[in-house]
Amino acid sequence: MTKYSPEKLNSDWLRGELVIYWGLVWSAIALILYLNFSVVEPATARPSWFVLSTISLEEIALIISGWLCWRNWQSEYIAGGKAVWLLFAIAIASFFVGNLWFVLWEVAWKLNPAASAGNPFFVLFYLILIAGVRLAILDRDVRLVPQQWTIVAGVVAVGLTLGCWLTTIPARAERILLPPIAVVGTQPQGTSIVTQVIPSPAVPQSPVPAPARPPEWVLAIDRSMRPLVSTFNLFYVLCDLVLLTLAVILLLGFWGGQLGLPWRMAAQAVLCFYIADTWFAYANDRVQGYESGFIMEVFWIFGIVQFGIAAALEFDNSIRARRLARRRTAIK
Repeated sequence: MTKYSPEKLNSDWLRGELVIYWGLVWSAIALILYLNFSVVEPATARPSWFVLSTISLEEIALIISGWLCWRNWQSEYIAGGKAVWLLFAIAIASFFVGNLWFVLWEVAWKLNPAASAGNPFFVLFYLILIAGVRLAILDRDVRLVPQQWTIVAGVVAVGLTLGCWLTTIPARAERILLPPIAVVGTQPQGTSIVTQVIPSPAVPQSPVPAPARPPEWVLAIDRSMRPLVSTFNLFYVLCDLVLLTLAVILLLGFWGGQLGLPWRMAAQAVLCFYIADTWFAYANDRVQGYESGFIMEVFWIFGIVQFGIAAALEFDNSIRARRLARRRTAIK
């Protein structure tokens, strides 16, 4: 087991204060990238470099946040709730692997990423994250007053309504076609006016090389996943509703105070994931030919960063508590 001393923490570039600064910078870079390059013409696909840039921002943030959660589980200075950080670390690792499959399906093999091999890892991410947030609430014996339970009930009602709307209303994806152009002209035969319908001229396009055919094992996985896409989407919506409920309870239970700041950050991270997941569920069902990279997906990066900040702040709080206990022992 790795040990971290308070003296080592002073020189650690991953202490809480610096992690907050790094997180703000990372989030700002992601937001600027999305604001400037996520909006494209309706008939234009987003460039591959943009998708690779956004997925790189996510994956690097996942590595750092996952390691910070893993550090909390290994550290002897975390007094309680170490299992929570282990669950968070495993959930983040699952999301990392699922993201890799997602980008391979969409960018490398030009397949529908909703049917990628990352779905089992995303399912694992949801289940483990729900277990982690629930354990955080139970370990700290979070108790809410009636007014706070009213807020929780209101948020759950809104989330349930949104989830029902996403899963029950049929999708309406409409194709936009260029109508034919009606041209009125005078014909040389007599004086009669004849109306001719001229189809829209075809726009000459440069030959585009056909994408390389994916390997057979990839196509086999894709075929097996396609019938399950609707089931996965329904599962994700239900898990988001559970996470939303737990996150609001965690947020209200630790409202105020320095010691509760890490758990408020963790709750906010879950809320960011809920926003991004809800948008993706809507776009995947109702936007024809949707490609990842819309501005709302920046909330995934926000959520990942806030998990890292929460882990770093909890580590700092544990170190301060250990120092204070030592000083009290020395005084006695």
